[in-house]
Amino acid sequence: MDRRKVLKGLGLAAASLPFISANAPRPGITEYQHLFNDDLTADEKFWKKFRKDFYDVPKDFINLENGYFGVQPLPVFEAYIKNIERVNVNSSRYLRTKYSDDFNSIVEDLSSFTGIDSGEALITRNATEALNIAIQGLNWNEGDEVILSGQDYYSMIETFEMLEKQKGIKIKRIKIPLLPQTDEEILVSYENAITPKTKAILVTHMIHLTGQIMPVKKIADRFRAQGIEIIVDAAHSFAQVDFKLRDLGADFVGVNLHKWFGNPLGAGLLYVNKDRVKDLRPLFGDSGDNENDIRKLGHFGTLSVPTVITIPVALEFNQMVSLPRKEKRLRYLQNYWTSQAKDLPGVMITTPSDSNRSCAIASFKIEGMETKEVISKLYEKTKVFTVIRYLEDQEVVRVTPNLYNLTGELDIFLDGLKSIT
Repeated sequence: MDRRKVLKGLGLAAASLPFISANAPRPGITEYQHLFNDDLTADEKFWKKFRKDFYDVPKDFINLENGYFGVQPLPVFEAYIKNIERVNVNSSRYLRTKYSDDFNSIVEDLSSFTGIDSGEALITRNATEALNIAIQGLNWNEGDEVILSGQDYYSMIETFEMLEKQKGIKIKRIKIPLLPQTDEEILVSYENAITPKTKAILVTHMIHLTGQIMPVKKIADRFRAQGIEIIVDAAHSFAQVDFKLRDLGADFVGVNLHKWFGNPLGAGLLYVNKDRVKDLRPLFGDSGDNENDIRKLGHFGTLSVPTVITIPVALEFNQMVSLPRKEKRLRYLQNYWTSQAKDLPGVMITTPSDSNRSCAIASFKIEGMETKEVISKLYEKTKVFTVIRYLEDQEVVRVTPNLYNLTGELDIFLDGLKSIT
């Protein structure tokens, strides 16, 4: 796979470039189908080859900040470039004659992958848009209460703050335990905030600040029976850990396709239980679709077509690796560094260590050092790139490896930590 050839389009007739789909397996993906087995989690020789074959890795720094968005695997990147050319050259003819069929097929395949019906899936531009469609689509009345945490994503908090001003709803902020020992500790935090006026709970499946995995299904099972809406932000958990959207037990879930799923930037997904579609009012003007048709919620204009029609290749890549193997490797990488870093002087890991409470994302702080200084010194000494995240009452360093990262890079990161502690 020569990415320079892809970038420059050498020898390619753009008008004839095919739509890259899961029905046309990529050579690299096909070759790897028989290589995967259950004993590869700690096989660095295998993952070194995997990285070389599927990722274009920077040479001037080590990226341990993969939480913002995912690096596209090369088959996805190449398909994206070809799809940009195809859409640009064929213009409206493709969109008016073939795109609809391609789009419907993509929705079907993506829905199957996520464990929902195609009538419950709406492709959006990102998880923030998906969740805004759900949140603002509900019928809010003055005095309605919503429970959320300071560890939820700030954009979703701001959406409710906007509704607080516009609709007169009331936000009740709770404090989630940073390092819970049991699920009940978390459930009690919500339980104590419930009143007869509670209309909804916003819960983040995997907290973007620390990587803590929340017991969403238990929260949904306990509080939905009381008529409380459960709105789930699964932007980070989707395609990082192995689950189906219905497993969460909620009627409304928003995810990103450009984070751990590995699609190009600008794609998300909204899941709405088919029995609840009628209960959401369109955020964007629409008067032509049936009230039970989820498409009534997606009248936001033309999506980035090349981004959308690249989804099948990202889907195929995830199916090749498989989510259980992916989750296992990512958790292994996180445990590799956190298990050693926790014993360094002054280092506090701010992510739960239990395997069911975290995966790739983890965070830490160093006693007596400003977080900005930690990040700066790490980069200066090791060229390891990380990021500051702001909790309610403290700052932490978030470390996020992806499939292309190797334990040797984590060793460099750990050496950097040792040198500054």
